[in-house]
Amino acid sequence: MKIDITIDKDFKKSLSVPWLRSVARQILVAQCAESSSEMGIYITGQEKIRELNRVYRGKDKPTDVLSFSFFIKEAAGDATTDIEFPPTADGSLHLGELVISLPQAEIQAVEYGHPLKMELARLLIHGVMHLLGFNHEIDADAELMEARELEILKLLEPALS
Repeated sequence: MKIDITIDKDFKKSLSVPWLRSVARQILVAQCAESSSEMGIYITGQEKIRELNRVYRGKDKPTDVLSFSFFIKEAAGDATTDIEFPPTADGSLHLGELVISLPQAEIQAVEYGHPLKMELARLLIHGVMHLLGFNHEIDADAELMEARELEILKLLEPALS
């Protein structure tokens, strides 16, 4: 699995790229993602994520994580069709990109009373699940997604200390 990580220069000293990559890889394995899967993670600040949230979701406010999946679900009348991008030239399957606001993760870690690593892991899990097609628009789907997120978070506990 290939996981590209980009961290804005203001946050490079705050985070460990190997730790982020390891956690993302463990999440993909827990979700049975293809071994040829690829994804990108971009760690940024409030201004950039607010801009992306405004442009792509129409919400002019910062958020914690954005997922840009390369698996698109489109409504086609009453049916939903899945459009999948083909594998890259080397046969790998690019799942998509995650954008995480480090300042928002720090705020939420304090609000929820847990370490920053746990909050980052929680955001990575949530984002990866969106890349893999999970959704929380319907209550039943939200419950399923949240239960799976908690299972994966429990699996990651050794990496969060």
